[in-house]
Amino acid sequence: MTEFSLWPSRHSRRQDRLDTEISECGTFTMVTVRGRLTLDTSPALLDAFRHVLRQAPKMKVNLREVDFLDSSGISVLIQGLKLAQEKSVDYVLLDPSPKVRAVIELSQLQTFFEIETSSNTETPCDLSPGNLPSDVV
Repeated sequence: MTEFSLWPSRHSRRQDRLDTEISECGTFTMVTVRGRLTLDTSPALLDAFRHVLRQAPKMKVNLREVDFLDSSGISVLIQGLKLAQEKSVDYVLLDPSPKVRAVIELSQLQTFFEIETSSNTETPCDLSPGNLPSDVV
């Protein structure tokens, strides 16, 4: 006999995974975030923010590959902004995925954060003035 349930049991909960990568990009430090930003994974991102904010004059948080964000994820993005403000560090959210952007807009935080978008062909560090062709600078 096969059991079928419309509601997932708490034992079948998908394992949340979040990867962060820190890159120096000329005039700023990039924190690239991939995966699910949830209650279980948000402390790791906050730790990455604290690490970067020790020395960076500007931090961009690349959210292009975040496929899920809950209220804990929004909270850690706000905490990152507050930590950056305390240290007088510029804080930018870069390329929020459609799902992340929807949560930010639903929470009416789109004016609270500085949000940048790039073209799909640019990699985040390509946006650094130090990485532009000399005739553009």
